[in-house]
Amino acid sequence: MIHDESREKTLPAITVFAHGIRYLKNHLLDHLKKKKLENLIPENENYIHWVLTVPAIWNDKAKQFMREAAKEAGIKTENLSLALEPEAAALYCQILPLERRSTESGSCLSILKPGTRYLVLDAGGGTVDVTVQEVLSDNSLQELHKASGGAWGGMEVDEAFRQLLIRIVGSPVFHEFKTKYPVDYLEMFRDFETKKRAASTNAKQKLAFRLPVSLIELFEQEYEEDLLTTVSQMKHNDRIKLVRENLHIYDEQVLELFRLSRENIIQHINELLEHSDCKDVDLILMVGGFSECKIIQEAIKANFSTKNIVVPVDAGLAVVKGAVLFGHNPKKIVSRKTKWTYGVQTNRNFQPGDPPDKKFQVENVDKCKDIFSVHVGVNETVEVGTPLPPRRYNVLRKDAETVDIPIYISSEAHPKFTSDSTCSCIGKLTIKPEKSNNDREIEVGMTFGGTELIVEAKETRSGNPRVAKFDFLEIGKE
Repeated sequence: MIHDESREKTLPAITVFAHGIRYLKNHLLDHLKKKKLENLIPENENYIHWVLTVPAIWNDKAKQFMREAAKEAGIKTENLSLALEPEAAALYCQILPLERRSTESGSCLSILKPGTRYLVLDAGGGTVDVTVQEVLSDNSLQELHKASGGAWGGMEVDEAFRQLLIRIVGSPVFHEFKTKYPVDYLEMFRDFETKKRAASTNAKQKLAFRLPVSLIELFEQEYEEDLLTTVSQMKHNDRIKLVRENLHIYDEQVLELFRLSRENIIQHINELLEHSDCKDVDLILMVGGFSECKIIQEAIKANFSTKNIVVPVDAGLAVVKGAVLFGHNPKKIVSRKTKWTYGVQTNRNFQPGDPPDKKFQVENVDKCKDIFSVHVGVNETVEVGTPLPPRRYNVLRKDAETVDIPIYISSEAHPKFTSDSTCSCIGKLTIKPEKSNNDREIEVGMTFGGTELIVEAKETRSGNPRVAKFDFLEIGKE
């Protein structure tokens, strides 16, 4: 469930996302009609193939959630693709002819040529995605290191600004303001969003924006004190000033708003470049709306001065433009690195040293439950659309009408039990074996198709695929 800003109302998350997707879908169709371009699309909307972009660090359950939300918004599954945001941005940057190098020489370079190994820093409002890729001889892309990142985007700066305002007016006043005057609250943060992108590390810089009158009046009613006087008496009052209704934030205080975000991004990139997969990276490609912020750009340039730093024009639109290219040619991405170890929960004969609580019996034979049967390890290269070698499993209960095969992931390369703390269930595959088949052996195969995991099962003896359903979302309901 998702709460509104007042935290008094809730809606199912899938309903909220579906409304957002439906709005964007209808906006496009209305725009085509206004431009008298509706003749480009037959009456049947199935002519349109839709592409939704998602952060690269999202798991498979989150991706399926987006598919379900799109379906609820009226987009058929067969007319939908999911594109990973940093990959989409890289596809867009491939078609840019030249980009100015971020060095004093101002020389130009052709970006993303065959053989180029580069890091994509996709900094958005919520998350920062980092991927490392290489351009192959045919201009297709392969991933060199698994996608990573965290919640270090522009919203972390917004939160620092929010905490500064709470420090100025007090928590009760701030939360009353947010509840009673939501329009003023949103307008204030929209103003801050615009101003923060222009902020730089210049020692004499100043961020100035108007505080809503409603917020000032609430403060003065609550404390019977002038807000101007309160601000002037604050610690470090040389960094924050109130001039009439305008709040001025100066130099060091501006940088403090960005501190956590900058530190997290820089630390993560430093750690990533230490990996053997990333040793030859000499270019950092900055995309996403938050990458347009000068403070973030300057921090990356200062800390990675030996790298070529490229910020394409309209960095905030690189993802959506690249998503269009991906929709036309999804096969441009030929291989990826797995973010997790993927496998199946199964059983085997009990062995000396196995935990006693894992023991159970089938037909007087001691078995060990919760075994993690690995299909592919973490950070391994998988070719997109190419099935991995399948694995075979015996059905223990011969009278079972259906068999559930839980699919697990782990952050460890060689997990032993699915109950380990590093493991989590991402879904299950349900198969209905033939009743006439007493020798029930099931073959399970995995394919990393596009941006999602495809799991299929069939009975080995018959060779025919059976009724199978892989549902990431059902697990969350149990």
